[in-house]
Amino acid sequence: MKDTTLNEKNVKIPLYVTVYGTIRQWLIDGKYQPGEKLPGENILAAQLDVSRGTLRQAMLLLQEDGLIMNHQGKGNIVLSNQDICKNGLEKLGNPIADFCIQPIVRTETTIGFQPPTKKHQEVLKLRPSSIVAVINITYYTEEAPAGFAMIYMPHEILDQHNVDLEDTDAVYAFYTKFLQTTGLYSESSFRMGLTRERLSGILQIEEEYPLLILEEILYSEFDVPVLSQKLFFSPNQHELPIRRKNERTMSMS
Repeated sequence: MKDTTLNEKNVKIPLYVTVYGTIRQWLIDGKYQPGEKLPGENILAAQLDVSRGTLRQAMLLLQEDGLIMNHQGKGNIVLSNQDICKNGLEKLGNPIADFCIQPIVRTETTIGFQPPTKKHQEVLKLRPSSIVAVINITYYTEEAPAGFAMIYMPHEILDQHNVDLEDTDAVYAFYTKFLQTTGLYSESSFRMGLTRERLSGILQIEEEYPLLILEEILYSEFDVPVLSQKLFFSPNQHELPIRRKNERTMSMS
């Protein structure tokens, strides 16, 4: 009877998989940056010493991984040069920027102040006489607005960190850095919503268009609520990974 056991000697890796691995490593190493166009198919095929058919199979895998996008008339555009095994939404960060399919190239930030609403008195544990900073951030790719954030933070937190409230870039920089605070955790919920008039103008999409909405309250390591936010994602511009796993169980002896 013929031995059909698989081993390294009788398993041949398809050439397009090898090509995929080579280009993927180029992107991880930063040989091509997000937003940059890859060389044309003829050039890449010659560099890698493969046929255009083999190269196209590898490109399809890279597109499925969200590492490149084939843009009609422009060729293959790099979307990410990060390892696809990076953390997903389970790690706190700036998800509108972190998980946009195309690179975020600029943001617009505004800040205002108001007494807390009853809702924010409850969720942020504030007195009616407190002041809340309302920070609005619009995120843009090269082509269009990609997302919008509404952030509510007690004014005293900004004051404690000596944030220059006249400098909106400084406010945005503080917010993104604050999200990396050690011990910070959140209570979060996702839901689908429809675009209303204000967001229609901001995100340049039709009213009643579906939006993905993330609402969350962030807490310090001492269980003190430090901000409330609502993030609006354009669904066709974001992929939001979540790494799920079961906890390991103790082996029974």
